[in-house]
Amino acid sequence: MDYSRLISRIAADKDSKMLGKIVRVESLIGKTIKKYKSFVLIRVRKSFRRDVLVPIEAEKLIKVEGTYAWFNITKEEFDEEVKRLKDIKTERDIYHGDVGVTRTRSGPVVDYLNLGHSRKERKR
Repeated sequence: MDYSRLISRIAADKDSKMLGKIVRVESLIGKTIKKYKSFVLIRVRKSFRRDVLVPIEAEKLIKVEGTYAWFNITKEEFDEEVKRLKDIKTERDIYHGDVGVTRTRSGPVVDYLNLGHSRKERKR
């Protein structure tokens, strides 16, 4: 089936509750079987937070009608997936290494690996 026609449609669960907007369709590796499958990426917008892209297997599609696409998933399962992806994203955004700040004439320089680069010496 051609899943590219799902792009820019509104995704809903089997109880017709809105999940988000379908942004793109990609081939990703599955969770249990390491084989490429088609996944639909749904953008979830939260107020005062960053958007999250949530992948759902395209095979869970029930029907497409108008601007909506229904999937065989519940809102609770989808919310658990959103929470899991947010935890992964926040771990990636936080840097736990040493940070060194060197003051120069042009302004402070942030050294994320704290290698302690020396300033350039002036030629005489």
